[in-house]
Amino acid sequence: MKYIRRTNFVDLVSVSMNRNSPLSIWHSRSRLGIVCASLTVLLALLNMFNDTQQQRDSSVVKHSRTFADDMDYVLETLQYMYDLQNGHAEIRGIVEKPKEVQEYWRCRLKEPEVILDHGWLENDGLFLYSATYDRRANSLFPLNHVIQVLAMSYRSIPSTQKVFCNIRDMENGKNAHVEGTVREIWQRAWDPRDLFYVPNLITCPIPRRMHDSENLTVELTFSVCSSSSLALRVNKRNTPKSGRKGVAGMDFMKDISKRFVEWIEAQYLMGADTITVYTYFVSNETQQVLDHYSNNGMLNVIPLDLPGESPNQNYLRSEFIWRNRQQKRRHELIPYNDCLYRHIDTHEYILIVDIDEVVVPLKRDTWIEMLHDVIGDSLKYEVTSVSIRNAFKFPTSHTDNTVPAYMYMLRNRRMSQEISKAGDYGKSFTSTKSVATVFNHFALHRLHANVSRTIYAKKEVALKLHYKERCPVESRKECTNLEKVTIDDKSLDRFADALIQRVTATLKKLSML
Repeated sequence: MKYIRRTNFVDLVSVSMNRNSPLSIWHSRSRLGIVCASLTVLLALLNMFNDTQQQRDSSVVKHSRTFADDMDYVLETLQYMYDLQNGHAEIRGIVEKPKEVQEYWRCRLKEPEVILDHGWLENDGLFLYSATYDRRANSLFPLNHVIQVLAMSYRSIPSTQKVFCNIRDMENGKNAHVEGTVREIWQRAWDPRDLFYVPNLITCPIPRRMHDSENLTVELTFSVCSSSSLALRVNKRNTPKSGRKGVAGMDFMKDISKRFVEWIEAQYLMGADTITVYTYFVSNETQQVLDHYSNNGMLNVIPLDLPGESPNQNYLRSEFIWRNRQQKRRHELIPYNDCLYRHIDTHEYILIVDIDEVVVPLKRDTWIEMLHDVIGDSLKYEVTSVSIRNAFKFPTSHTDNTVPAYMYMLRNRRMSQEISKAGDYGKSFTSTKSVATVFNHFALHRLHANVSRTIYAKKEVALKLHYKERCPVESRKECTNLEKVTIDDKSLDRFADALIQRVTATLKKLSML
């Protein structure tokens, strides 16, 4: 080494070297070029790693909270609960006021690279599940058809946050960038906390020039003139079957294949003409039952999983669902409302029930006849929903041994003497003409004003038999009475012979007898 001198905080180093020294690259253009290329590749890799890390960090920051944030959240929630008890809490409206279509022109929107018919995809932190073309009259955009997008967000979308819809006609490449409207499918009075994935209905007005388009896609974004590579195909049915009445039943997870056959046949016996079932994971025998009815055109089976960072490995997902009751309640509202929108053009009513529930008309043979009696011809306003009172049927040792062992519902003849109050545990026939969203017990958002409130059928007209394994926690004060004070249930007696015949025939076809 000849010298080392410090000048203005910069070290200048001069060393003697021979041709074979590694540092001789400075005297070789080819070696210098190789080193430059290597450094360029290295820098590119480091930049990619840095971008990925920043995305992960931003995702963590998006869900992270400070102690002050947590305290504000707790205090605001407690204040809301206090206001609710005193009758001063804000309740979200269920009918929207008219809006003008806000369309943004001269946006250069990219064509989506991936298009899904339904199922979870992410747009700007929103998890989209399905999109449906809705031509029904509505108060929100009275002059336009709309696209109804079902989506989940982590926490509530602030009322000040705008959401934009990219609507593209895939046949001619034309598009529209419009402002959407968010309706949270939840009322804070049910649970004011929002540290959950929250269900939303996002309504996108369709410009009138696109009303005749047959192949539309939609994306959602929080930024004006922004686009995504992922989009949902808009489900559009062109042949509405007005006047046809039917019911869609749903929500299936448990592995009870023989009971499932009895449940399906009971729904059809009471008057259903379509059953749609959403499944997470089922056993091989249950899948065999699903395939049988699906292949015969009697059942629509929709595979289901969870959005975002929720677990989707079968066992973990099942544990997560049943251990996180409040999140489960919110997750369920997506398939409930997807069921509604799958049938808005084909049915006048839908009925959302679990596989341990069956609605029994007590004075008529079918649901449709029963609904006609309940609704009548004198209503001033359009129907939204007809609620059926709940009757619990818990497991009992007093079974009817004259009935085959595989007929679980018919063998259990004991029913709680006390019928649930109107609105408690009931299930509703919901009108597809007047309802924008549904909760699991009743219609929630209305398409327009001047519609009726929920109609409650008298317990002498119909009952919803609820075959619960145990008394629900919400009724713990009444559980002893509900479980111990029972009466003989004869509501299914007149359907018994036909139901046994249908179930027996199906189980034999499936080699389950």
